[in-house]
Amino acid sequence: MFDLSVVAQGGLWLLVDDEEGELGTYATQAEALAAARDYARVDDEPRYVLIHEEAGDWDETLVEPPPLH
Repeated sequence: MFDLSVVAQGGLWLLVDDEEGELGTYATQAEALAAARDYARVDDEPRYVLIHEEAGDWDETLVEPPPLH
């Protein structure tokens, strides 16, 4: 169900795909989630993203692909 994760590491946020590995490094969680949203455009499907904070807390969110213009 989850194939994307946003992981806090050393003050940065990593976007990680289970199959492809690390997709990018971002300064904020919001930037990493925006990248996950763009990544959802690949198959035009909403994706659940796991969020792992440095404190060890886990959360999840749903990202919708951006609309095509």
